[in-house]
Amino acid sequence: MRNKTLCCLFIAAFVCTFVGWIGGWKRTLKAGNAAYVLGNYDAAHAAFQQATLENADTPVAPYNLGTALYKKGRFKEAILAFQESLSRHSGQTEVPLHLAAIHYNLGNAQFKSGDLGRAIESYKQTLRLNPQDADAQHNLALAQQLLRQQSNFAQQQEPKKDATPQTEVKHIGKAETVRLLEHLSQNENRIRQKLLQEQRKSGVRREKDW
Repeated sequence: MRNKTLCCLFIAAFVCTFVGWIGGWKRTLKAGNAAYVLGNYDAAHAAFQQATLENADTPVAPYNLGTALYKKGRFKEAILAFQESLSRHSGQTEVPLHLAAIHYNLGNAQFKSGDLGRAIESYKQTLRLNPQDADAQHNLALAQQLLRQQSNFAQQQEPKKDATPQTEVKHIGKAETVRLLEHLSQNENRIRQKLLQEQRKSGVRREKDW
């Protein structure tokens, strides 16, 4: 009788501990959400990171961690967090629209980090899961446009294959060299400003929250 009582007490203690652990990471996640809403992204970052470590299964914690890192401008780290969220996503128990949101925010972080090619693929995957996502359609078109402009600019900088080679090497003085470098820098700056103006005009639509 005593042994049975001890066994029951042990099971009860285990259940209480397990429930407390589950409640622990959820409380941490809730605290992070509250900090995020208030714009305290440092506190949200810390809470979401802790929740990610406390529960290695849920895709929600690394997803929220990615949104906090995105808000802090740490886009490469946000990419890793969103990728971690995708790796934890079962694709069965979660709502498909949530999976689309992970791909969408991953695309935004890739866009901000300058990886337009991967951003385009992430937006396309978002639209495969949620074809009505107007923000993903907008950002996909913008990323494709900027990538074309970058490609055109790169092609303009390449020497023409049919250009007649010079038979004599011209020696350029220091002052002329400085002038040419300044001219080249001005051209590059104009291109960058044009891209930035185009981006500001349309703008990357902001991240989605669950």
